[in-house]
Amino acid sequence: MADHGCSGIKPTRRAVLAGAASLAAIGAARAQQAGLDMAAAKKEGKVVIYNNWQPNGIEPLLQKFRDANPGIQTEQIRLGSNPLIERFQTEFVAGRNLCDVLVTFPDERIGEGMKNGWAAQWTPPEIGNFAPEYNEDNRLFTIQHARECIIWNKAQVRPADAPKDWADLLDPKWKGRVGMNPPWRSVSIQQICAFWEDIGIKDAPERLKANEVRFFEGSGGIIQAVVRGDVRVAELTDLPLNPLLEDGAPIGFIYPKSGTTLSANKAFVAAKAPNPNAGKVFLNWLMTEQGQIHLQTYCGLSVTRKGAPPLSKLPATSALSNVVDGEKILTPERQTAIVDKWRSTFGIR
Repeated sequence: MADHGCSGIKPTRRAVLAGAASLAAIGAARAQQAGLDMAAAKKEGKVVIYNNWQPNGIEPLLQKFRDANPGIQTEQIRLGSNPLIERFQTEFVAGRNLCDVLVTFPDERIGEGMKNGWAAQWTPPEIGNFAPEYNEDNRLFTIQHARECIIWNKAQVRPADAPKDWADLLDPKWKGRVGMNPPWRSVSIQQICAFWEDIGIKDAPERLKANEVRFFEGSGGIIQAVVRGDVRVAELTDLPLNPLLEDGAPIGFIYPKSGTTLSANKAFVAAKAPNPNAGKVFLNWLMTEQGQIHLQTYCGLSVTRKGAPPLSKLPATSALSNVVDGEKILTPERQTAIVDKWRSTFGIR
């Protein structure tokens, strides 16, 4: 007698199909238990992402998500961290909830928002691939890191003249030729301003005003100004740096030996998201191995998943000197004082 398995009975086609359906149902149930409901996500049909990513990389990143998740379209709003948080906060208070997933460098408003119900509590299936400190109460997840650095146009600045430390940005030789992101616009810039105070750089707003510093909107605006030669040197949050170096941009850079600040780019699914299931699918995808690689490739920041490859052109954070967590030194009181000081010095209301 032929052996057709331990029972000795050949299964019918109906039984095979029933078994496959059962396995599919079990898989769907497990996905739902893990915090993902793919059918519901596809029924919602789209996800709305508020973000602060490198502008040129957003659409290629979102296309990779759409390729991996057909049936879920994407919409996105890109702003600096400060106006992005302000927009979400205003919409939440007004009961006009448009955002599904928010990605930004946080300040104290994000901490207060967690207490006030901004974020959904859930467990992404991929969370086991991240260190525990990158998960805050199954609500707020650290997916990337940014560092502050100094950059310059290599075609216009000789190696001997290139800045070596933060105080060099205040050197009168760069008068009218130094750029930065305005501190009232970005939390990461507020953090480096606090760090400058901590290492003894006094009166930075006044000295940079005397040096005729030029402000540009966001890191993308800063680095393009340096590439064009609008300014020769600049302070930069390094999210657009690696992609442009890969493209051969004539940019020199340094992370000063006196130290720098680290900014955690964090994400959450909004508790009142109009498309909560699609939001969870998207954020979990960002945490997958491929999602993290795409996030790093297109948006330029080092990612936080265990075992993720390093950036191709920039040093690892572990190789830098005196890296300080910017969130820990920028207290709410200090943030207010820094923003008020810079606004007052430059006559910005």
